[in-house]
Amino acid sequence: MWGRYIALIIAEDRPTYRAMNPTTWIKSTNYPELEFARSLGAFAEQRAELLALLRPLPKAAWSRSATVTGAGRPRERTVLEYARWLANHERSHVKHIARIVSG
Repeated sequence: MWGRYIALIIAEDRPTYRAMNPTTWIKSTNYPELEFARSLGAFAEQRAELLALLRPLPKAAWSRSATVTGAGRPRERTVLEYARWLANHERSHVKHIARIVSG
């Protein structure tokens, strides 16, 4: 979901969109029913596409922004903010997986 927001901000000049709760979003997908290997493959492909989009960005493009509505007052969010949120979110999952594997 956040990867799509990043792509939208890069593709459009100051877009406005409505925020969606990640839990609500996941319930609208079939992710919970996918087998692990297939799900992991889709995740890896999505992240590779996102990194291919982000790697060549010039420094100024990281401050491109969107107006996000639907969660209180409208807020400005940048590519950099979403990229940081996504990295921190996924880092917590990596730590969780490491604990499972080593435990």
